[in-house]
Amino acid sequence: MPKEQPAEEQVQEQPKKKSKLKFFIILFILLMLILGGLATYWWLNLRVPEAVKTDTPIQTEAAAPQAEAQAPAAPQEKTLADNISNLRDQIISPQKTLLNIVTIPTVTINLADKDIIRYLKVGFDIEVSTEDAAKALEEQKARIRDSIIILLSSKTYAELSSTEGKLKVKNEISTRLNQILGVPRVVQIYFNEFVIN
Repeated sequence: MPKEQPAEEQVQEQPKKKSKLKFFIILFILLMLILGGLATYWWLNLRVPEAVKTDTPIQTEAAAPQAEAQAPAAPQEKTLADNISNLRDQIISPQKTLLNIVTIPTVTINLADKDIIRYLKVGFDIEVSTEDAAKALEEQKARIRDSIIILLSSKTYAELSSTEGKLKVKNEISTRLNQILGVPRVVQIYFNEFVIN
């Protein structure tokens, strides 16, 4: 007859078997979660959708009646993927054309700080709404530079070093330029150089 194992040894073997089974179940679940996450990431980010061809060309509602009125021509086939790509490009990178730009050359100005001598080197472009306003600004560049020098030489480093200060100066420059033009034509001021020493 085989020897019977003591009751203590039987009790110890059962938890070892159960703990190994739990370990493999947890490992399997983690592996499935990782694989599911990778598959989802690939599906959403890395997969390249196939080009789907349509039988009829896609037309906008406004163009449809006009196309029906004309004599039938050879249809231009566009794929759905091309149309989606074009729409995505238009949404992501809208092409805003600048109106009329006048460049003011760089000006170096002493700031109004009393405790230390500081210089401001600034250059900017002015966007205006009409060609006439652009021509008027080109003709009055000397007056513009004078007005800008007077405005900026009254500022201190503390006023110009923050973003809010720079935005305030842009607004003040726009106001002065609109006064020079006599009508509000300045759309935006773009700093192309702004250095304080």
